[in-house]
Amino acid sequence: MDKEHVFFENYARNWDRDRKADASILSSFMTLAGIRPGSDILDAGCGTGVLLPYLSAATGDEGRVEGFDYSQQMIDVAKEKFSYLANVTFTTGDVLKYAFLKKHYDVVCCLNFYPHIAEHSRDVIRRLYEALVPGGMLLIMHDMPRKAVNAIHGGQPVLPPVDVLEERLISAGFSVVIAMDTEQFYFIKVVKNADESDFVYDDEEQPDHRTARALHHAYHHTETKRVLNRLSRITGHVEAIKRMIEDGRDCSDVLVQLAAVHSAVAGVSRVILKDHIDHCIVDAICEHDADAVENLKKAINTFVK
Repeated sequence: MDKEHVFFENYARNWDRDRKADASILSSFMTLAGIRPGSDILDAGCGTGVLLPYLSAATGDEGRVEGFDYSQQMIDVAKEKFSYLANVTFTTGDVLKYAFLKKHYDVVCCLNFYPHIAEHSRDVIRRLYEALVPGGMLLIMHDMPRKAVNAIHGGQPVLPPVDVLEERLISAGFSVVIAMDTEQFYFIKVVKNADESDFVYDDEEQPDHRTARALHHAYHHTETKRVLNRLSRITGHVEAIKRMIEDGRDCSDVLVQLAAVHSAVAGVSRVILKDHIDHCIVDAICEHDADAVENLKKAINTFVK
């Protein structure tokens, strides 16, 4: 049991006393989420269950809500508070190890949970992605501003700006529906678009192929598949925006999607630039190719404008 796990086990009984949930913000989250009645919902990292009554009401009698947490003490408190909710069940487990059913949940909610899995975000997001049905919805929410969240965690940027997290989620196969990073809260709503076999998530470590480089050949690229996957995602996202405009969707919704695409394009550019520096320019220097270095300077000047 790690230190964080021990902390939550020991602090569960006092959690609600010291960490007051903002009911108005939680209600706003449910409005933004737009959960359909009858949905099968996973509340990942549910803690003492502050979100459970909201989810229970949103999905209704035909739906089901599963409160999931790795702290048994937190689950016990949640059970004591909300065992009267007939459509709510409780599961104790580690999100990094638990065998979630594949393509099972319509909605996965992560309220005040992301910082606790930030170091393992790719593995956790993959597991939640696989657990969602096609078209399923992932909600990442904090009922306080991002700066406050990071301050609680010693000032470490465990909760990234929404455009950064958007970019990672788009690369993984999600389409961004809503992304808000306000002075009161943090909210991202994304929908699963791609197949499990095409999962990428942009913070995965890429292999370093420089040692396998031959001394004399055309300059190579190691990120081609990754770049093509991400461009395919962006293309699909742009097509979705076109449909939004054709359907007369609100301009603010369209602008949110355009901002997400802008972030994704910038992310692809960074991948290509890094690949070019790490491999092509290393090759060029080894081969004393001054023109390639000069072309890199021009490319960087264009990129940063």
